[in-house]
Amino acid sequence: MPNRFCAICGKTLDENSPHFGMCLNCYLDEHPLFDLPNKFTIYVCIDCGNYSKKDVWLEPSEDDLFSILNEAVQKFLLKPLIKNNQIELSISFNEESLEYSSKDLLNSVEVLIKGSLRGNPSVKHQMVVHLILNHTLCKNCSNIRGGTYFVSILQLRVNNENQYEFILKILEEIGNFAENLFKKDQRQYIAKVEDQKYGVDLYLSTNEIMNHVIKFLRSHYHFLLKRTKKLVGRDNQKGKNLYRLKASIKFLPVSLNDTVLIDEEYYIVESFTKSKIILRSKMNIKLEKDYSYFFNEKVYQKK
Repeated sequence: MPNRFCAICGKTLDENSPHFGMCLNCYLDEHPLFDLPNKFTIYVCIDCGNYSKKDVWLEPSEDDLFSILNEAVQKFLLKPLIKNNQIELSISFNEESLEYSSKDLLNSVEVLIKGSLRGNPSVKHQMVVHLILNHTLCKNCSNIRGGTYFVSILQLRVNNENQYEFILKILEEIGNFAENLFKKDQRQYIAKVEDQKYGVDLYLSTNEIMNHVIKFLRSHYHFLLKRTKKLVGRDNQKGKNLYRLKASIKFLPVSLNDTVLIDEEYYIVESFTKSKIILRSKMNIKLEKDYSYFFNEKVYQKK
């Protein structure tokens, strides 16, 4: 059998050559294992570190910038190759290529991406991709900085101004609860708090956080709850009306074991149900009253 030679470099071909007319190296030059763009741009939020390629922002698993970049490259650039699972890949950053802005923000870096065919490491390829970073604010952080974006309103009220210290206590508890929610999901936060005559209004970023706060308060306090919604616009793309939800909470002015005077008879607050207060007189007479009854000071007196 006559000797065969590579048509590109002239190297003698053997039975392991991948192509009838090319050696392995020349074949891989003509048919690389993978192909990537020379430049690639990602967006990184300067406040929270979330990253994005287009409109969807993703939360990184680690806070370190190069960990974020590594994750973004895998998610946006190498995902088809990783999904295929036929190529073993490695990522490294060229520290000598780092370029910073006047504000000491990383503008760009060269990323070396190496890959080899699983089961045949001799089939390999590498590329340098110029990674460009755009530092901006994600939608969530932009809303937080603005302090004006909100989806729902939670109104907290007491019966009179003398109970305002109770509102301050509630606010501190809700603040701690919301802070823990924010650590788990940065979409959940209190946009602003406004003082009112008998309480405060909380402007909330989502409907979910409103429901979470109400559930949290139910596990500690008794109150009268009223929900309403207001039409604020329409989503033409989805063909749906947009509503702003509002929940009003009126905390009961009586507590367990309080003594109250009703119709010239003294009663002790024995227990609470979801909507009623159970009272018992000194004569062991049981009385049930709706929550709303105790917001009319003319019909009862607290001893």
